[in-house]
Amino acid sequence: MSKNAASLLDTITPFPAPTATKLDTAKWFDAAHVLTIESPIDEFRRNLAEINKLYLRAEQREEYVPMLGSLVYLGMVSAAEGYFRSLLRRLICQDSVCEAKAATRTVSYGAAIHHVPELLPESLFEGMSLASATKVSTELRNLCGIEVPDSLQQLFQNFEAISQVRHCGIHRFGKLGSQQALLLGIDQHKPLLEKPLALQVQHLQEIADALQALIHAVNSLCFSEILKRTHTAGPTGRGKERLYREVWQQDWEEDKTRFTLYYDIFASTSKPDPSAPVKDVYDAFMAFVKSHDAAQKKPKGAASPAVNTA
Repeated sequence: MSKNAASLLDTITPFPAPTATKLDTAKWFDAAHVLTIESPIDEFRRNLAEINKLYLRAEQREEYVPMLGSLVYLGMVSAAEGYFRSLLRRLICQDSVCEAKAATRTVSYGAAIHHVPELLPESLFEGMSLASATKVSTELRNLCGIEVPDSLQQLFQNFEAISQVRHCGIHRFGKLGSQQALLLGIDQHKPLLEKPLALQVQHLQEIADALQALIHAVNSLCFSEILKRTHTAGPTGRGKERLYREVWQQDWEEDKTRFTLYYDIFASTSKPDPSAPVKDVYDAFMAFVKSHDAAQKKPKGAASPAVNTA
């Protein structure tokens, strides 16, 4: 066999000589980045806003193509998953109930010796995808003791649909596979098997709105449920369980430090629609505390006072 024939046989796809230099992945990251102190919801809103700029500006320049839409789509889901990871980490560090529920889980030795304490809970979610409605619901239940109410089921179903389509973008270059078609609804999606994603700007806006609605709803749910629990399951809460040692003094100056730690995890300073000021939210919490305690003191079977509607 001639040298030329051997070359043709060995190189069906010609390529340049491979570089002898090993890829330096450390240079791919921003070493100068400084961790900013912001709530998970603000981090999500900032990331989503930056992602939205990519396709909206491309549309303005008349340069938008569906390939860009597929990449933007992955970024949107990643922003949502990042929110859930950040939220769970912050709650484990702050809330004693979440910390106790996480205490039985294991982290790798490498994470234990290299992570700073406030970031160590992140390692609990390594190798785990939170781009899944089922997984998020499970972690909220198991780590936070929070059940997703029926009122949020549609938001979670939308997130699951978004997550299933994400699989196509990651593993199949956008083409719809049979497993995702079955999960999304085979009757509607059977004709689309092995067809590629063709996301338009309108679709991306719908996805962004769905993710934002989900994240805002989960954020409000977790804040309300956990904050109420700090009292109802606290020393003076009159609940069945005593999960907290600290007592709310029902005085702003005395409670400010503890309350602000919870507020800072969930509050948004981003416009539009920032969260209410911390003191206003504290006053609303104290109204709940007083209402809860009054209801607990009321004898069983006692009628509620009549409401004058005149």
